[in-house]
Order: sequence, then structure tokens, then C-alpha cells
Amino acid sequence: MSQCTLRFAEPFTNRLRRALLLSGISMLIALSGCQSTPQKTAGGVQQEKHLYRATRWEAEGKIAIQMEDDRQSASFKWTQNKADYTVHLFGPFGQGTTWLRRTSHEVVLENAKTGTHKATSAETLMEDVLGWQVPVSNLQFWLRGLPAKQPKPAHLQRDPAGFLTHLHQEGWQVAYSRHENFDGWWLPTRIQAKRDDLKLTVVIKRWQLPDAPTSLH
Repeated sequence: MSQCTLRFAEPFTNRLRRALLLSGISMLIALSGCQSTPQKTAGGVQQEKHLYRATRWEAEGKIAIQMEDDRQSASFKWTQNKADYTVHLFGPFGQGTTWLRRTSHEVVLENAKTGTHKATSAETLMEDVLGWQVPVSNLQFWLRGLPAKQPKPAHLQRDPAGFLTHLHQEGWQVAYSRHENFDGWWLPTRIQAKRDDLKLTVVIKRWQLPDAPTSLH
């Protein structure tokens, strides 16, 4: 009788041990996932100071421009090197591949259909060649969630962690609806800018910057 009891009790005990072991492993995995997920903490203003000093960075995504019922879009890759930048637009606004390059001397726009154009202003080139006035000079700041250095913004609004949610500057109303963590930086991934009847929507899928300071982690 006792041998029969032991024979049936042993499998039940093993099953119980396995169930407890699997439950413990599942809890550890869940806790590990929670711990590795970056949490947005107060430090938006502090991050801004470091982002202004980050002179080399890249961003990739999509841009859409809409005026009344006319809406056009393109993919882009923005490469910044100090005050100079290169913006590669893929299939922009029905005009084919376009390169916009700024150096200390001039701004050059190369378009697959219309050739090479030069000016002292990126905004002038974009409007003359592609037909849209895009605030390129300010976008190099707005993309990173920063106010442009000049002129002073008419209005700023921040979330509880100190990151920009709304910005009014040079007649543009800029709204940030989403930030995500990229290697320690909390950066915008969806931006909308409006001025009069013109609306600009930018969705950023990839950021590349120098390592974030440990104080921001």
C-alpha cells in the first residue's frame, strides 16, 4: 500500500516542482523586461543643453506637406555636421530625388528633374524649386525638440518631465506628440508644424547621435 502511494505521489511532486520553476522563470523574465524599458524622467531642460552641444547627428523618416487639399510627402535623411547639413529627399513632392546641402558659403539644391540650384537661403530654394516654403533653418533645431536660437520663441509649453510639447516661433506653431528613447536621449518621433494654411508633419524613425551623458540615464 505504501509502495503504491509513493509511486503516485512522486509524479505529482515533480509536476508541482516544474510548475513552480516555470512560474518563477516567467516572473524573472517579466521583471527583467520592466527594468530594461527606459522610463521618461524629469530632465527635459537639462537634455536641451546637451543637445545644443551635439553638433553631429542624423535623423531619418518621412515628411508631409499639406496646403488646403494639396498634400505631398517624401522620405528624408538629415545629416548635420556643426552648422552645415545635408538633407536627402527621396521622391519629394513629385519632383524626384533631391539633395539640399548647406555649407558656410552657400546652399545648394540638386534635383533629378530641374538640375542644380544655388542661393543663400534654403527656404528660398525649396520654394522656388519645389514650390513649398519649408522652415529648414529652424527644423535643424525643431527636429531635436529644441527652440531655434533666434528669434526668441513667443510661447513654450512642456510636459511634466520638462520636454517640449508646443512651441510658437517665427509664426509657426510646432507640436510634439511623441518622444522615444534612443540610446539614452529622449527625442521627438512625431512633429507637426503649422503656419497659416500650411501644415508640415514629420515622423522620425531613426536617430543617431553621440552617446548621451550618463547624467541623463
